[in-house]
Amino acid sequence: MLPCLAFLGHNAVYLLAGFLCFCWLKQEEDEEELTTVQKHSRAGYNIAALLFFFLFLDNLLRRVEGQAWKGFWLCSGRLEVVVLFGMLSLVAQFVYWSRIVSGLNQEHT
Repeated sequence: MLPCLAFLGHNAVYLLAGFLCFCWLKQEEDEEELTTVQKHSRAGYNIAALLFFFLFLDNLLRRVEGQAWKGFWLCSGRLEVVVLFGMLSLVAQFVYWSRIVSGLNQEHT
């Protein structure tokens, strides 16, 4: 279930971050032609966010199930690691969407 939950959770964060970033998109009064978001895509940030969310979910499940390791490791299940990867996933999503929105804002000016 871990890959399925990671995929669904990542997509939920992806949509939430995208919606929040598109709120800052400047609207042009006379919209001549639509621009494609694909042109401004930053796939590296999105892949990094997926990896961070996968590690966040793995650590969260280890913590809940009591299989946590004692040391600081990527999959230790400690609370600090769970929070770290959760925050890194959110930051990567916001960087991904903010680059898209800033590119679209530059085209509108």
